[in-house]
Amino acid sequence: MSEGAEKNQELANLTLVRAKISKVEFPEKCPVCLDEPEDLVSVTITERSSVVRRDDNAVSTWADGKDKAELILASARGAVTFWVPTCMLHGSGKLRTGRARFIAWAGLFVLFYPALFFLLGINAAIWHSRPLLEPVVNLIVTLLVFIALVIYGYYPRALERSLKFIDIDRAKDTVYIDIMNDEYRKLFMDLNAMHAVEIHSIKEEPSE
Repeated sequence: MSEGAEKNQELANLTLVRAKISKVEFPEKCPVCLDEPEDLVSVTITERSSVVRRDDNAVSTWADGKDKAELILASARGAVTFWVPTCMLHGSGKLRTGRARFIAWAGLFVLFYPALFFLLGINAAIWHSRPLLEPVVNLIVTLLVFIALVIYGYYPRALERSLKFIDIDRAKDTVYIDIMNDEYRKLFMDLNAMHAVEIHSIKEEPSE
């Protein structure tokens, strides 16, 4: 099975929440730890037709909501912004940012040359019967830093993993959310009882 097919199958088997964009409310609890909210985080979801059928990449961008102009521009491009109460520990200060991704990319670019140098050192040590320990250790340390940078810049934070916005359909006034925390999902469903339902797939959603 291809990677794309596996992603489609995984998304098709999710238990999602379908809610009305115009009516949705988020509980006054942190989606990660259920603590009392101390922060308010914005998430902007860009509508992308058939995203669930093609890709598992996020269509949502988390932010602290400080750049109001950017949110307005995103809305004009067919995006919707929601505001999610969180605790301070899992709030805006812990989210991935453009700055973090830039630092990760810059670090990866800088590390490329030392990694290549250490690889050549290992090759030379093998050919000339020199000690391998030093270049091997240096290469391992470089690779560990490389992995740490990737995690720092690109691995989803706890909030992004706990509350995944899969897609929106502005024409149907619909947002699809994957809520990982069962207790938070129950709070969400109770709060949005009149305009939210649990579904098992949006692949074959009936047209309305």
